[in-house]
Amino acid sequence: MSSAVHKLSKEIGIKEDELVTVGVRAYIKSELGKIEAQLHALYHKYGIRSIKDLESAIEKGTVVESDVFEDLTKIDYLESEKTKLKKLIRTV
Repeated sequence: MSSAVHKLSKEIGIKEDELVTVGVRAYIKSELGKIEAQLHALYHKYGIRSIKDLESAIEKGTVVESDVFEDLTKIDYLESEKTKLKKLIRTV
């Protein structure tokens, strides 16, 4: 462990590994919050609740795929990252 982690753990009175675990969990939660905020903004933009809703709107012709392709791709990526982070947080 780094000397900063060692010093901080002594200062606040918790074990170094516990401090690292808490820090990693906090980081993952922070990143997850950022992703969820981006997804919320995109979902709100189209008045949807999920990527499936947007895909359904494309199939119905309510929206044109070429008009939303960039956002659809971004939503897909963000959903993938969200899933990955949720899995990671369970392992920490």
